[in-house]
Amino acid sequence: MTNSIGSGSISSGMPMPPPPRSEQSLTEEQQSLISETLSEFDAENLSESDALSIIEAFSNAGIVPGSALEQAMADVGFDAKAVGELANVEHGGNQPPPPKQDTLDISSMVDYMSELLEATLAATGNAELSEADKKAVYAQMMEKFAIEEGDSIIDTTA
Repeated sequence: MTNSIGSGSISSGMPMPPPPRSEQSLTEEQQSLISETLSEFDAENLSESDALSIIEAFSNAGIVPGSALEQAMADVGFDAKAVGELANVEHGGNQPPPPKQDTLDISSMVDYMSELLEATLAATGNAELSEADKKAVYAQMMEKFAIEEGDSIIDTTA
């Protein structure tokens, strides 16, 4: 008797079901943020602006739409789908809008840095920057673009 189960092929004629959607579970910190954020709003009297603020806060915290978010919102009296609809969130992918961009255009930073590097190398006559030159260029970049001590020049969270 031949056993075809171990042959590695399945020919039932039926297509394979799609893989299950990966569902994000919420951390305690995210659950707290959801509760704290929603406590600032009245579920019965939300404006479009309120809905956008909620979605932006969740997006900034890395919280994506899904059943875990829907349940956490329902636990405090909010309908996640209604909030999304009020904010006019597109359903293609169920992703919230990207956070507001308050960052500078990276090309302007690169252009300015190139100018600083060229000017510094020309002024010193050296082929490479000294540590002091590097620190001076960095300080000028931070000052020019109003970047606080400890902040990154490039926002890698977006």
